[in-house]
Amino acid sequence: MSDHDEHVQHTWNLAHLDGSEMTIDLWTDGYSVRVHGGPDDGHDDEGGLRAIEEKLLPKYQAAGYEIASSYAVNDPESHDDEEPAGEPDGKPSACPECGSPVEYEANHCSDFREGEAWLCTGCRWGQWVTA
Repeated sequence: MSDHDEHVQHTWNLAHLDGSEMTIDLWTDGYSVRVHGGPDDGHDDEGGLRAIEEKLLPKYQAAGYEIASSYAVNDPESHDDEEPAGEPDGKPSACPECGSPVEYEANHCSDFREGEAWLCTGCRWGQWVTA
């Protein structure tokens, strides 16, 4: 196991009766798995927790390894595609082109740009929200 574990979500430490040890790390992305030590040192898998519980742990337990410890290291990455909560400050009072009300769109796409924008409800004039 590396000294840098920012990418690790959960670790399983396994020990064999002959004294050999190994670890299995589930990364914070939720699908990357890395084996350190043991017969498959350096093995990578992309099956996530399911691969660990259904494939790797049973395989190593059948080979004489026992789980010495299992613990959470870091929180998993959030893969939420939710829109930001609420509208940002700076809403125009009305469209400068036609005077119609404007609305906020969190993920507006145009020919060359994508992101937050204020859009006119009439002529669809757009003003991009800048960070």
